Formats: sequence, structure tokens, C-alpha cells
Amino acid sequence: MVGIDADFSDVDDFFQEGKTEVIAGMKEEGEMFVEDAKATGSYRDCTGHLRESNDYEVNEDGLTLKNEADYASFVESKGYEVAGSAAVRTEGRCKKRFER
Repeated sequence: MVGIDADFSDVDDFFQEGKTEVIAGMKEEGEMFVEDAKATGSYRDCTGHLRESNDYEVNEDGLTLKNEADYASFVESKGYEVAGSAAVRTEGRCKKRFER
């Protein structure tokens, strides 16, 4: 049997670089979601709280889009646009960007 001595440290660096690029891309998409949701909200935001509650989280598992106001889902249930359509548009952009 022949022994092979190989150094795969460059492979680890390659995967880490790819992971870093994906996370940076998800952060860009999260920022675009926040701006999109703020710009397209169809409700009257008297205090500014609802628009400022649009946010996102990025971790190794993916990108989470959210509006942290307790009443955001109630406002959307009344037919107003809060973050739902912006999330759908972000999902579409992410599919184009990351699924190949």
C-alpha cells in the first residue's frame, strides 16, 4: 500500500472564503430588505416605530427577515403592506444570487 501525504489547508481556506462571501451577500440582502420595507409600507406610521422595526439576522443557517413590532402582523392582516412583499422580493433576489 502506498502512503500519500497531502496538505489540504488551502481547501479549508477556500471554503472559509466562500462562507464569508455568502454571509456578506446575505447582509447586503438584509439591508436591502429593510430599505425596501420602509419605502413600500402602505400604512400611516404615526410614531415611526413600525418602519424602524424592520430588521434582519444573518447566521450560518441563513437570513431571517422580520419586523419586531408586536403589532406588525395585525397591521398586515388589515391589508396594509408592512414587510411581507419586501420579504418576498428579497427571497427572489436571494434565489437568483445564491442558487446556481
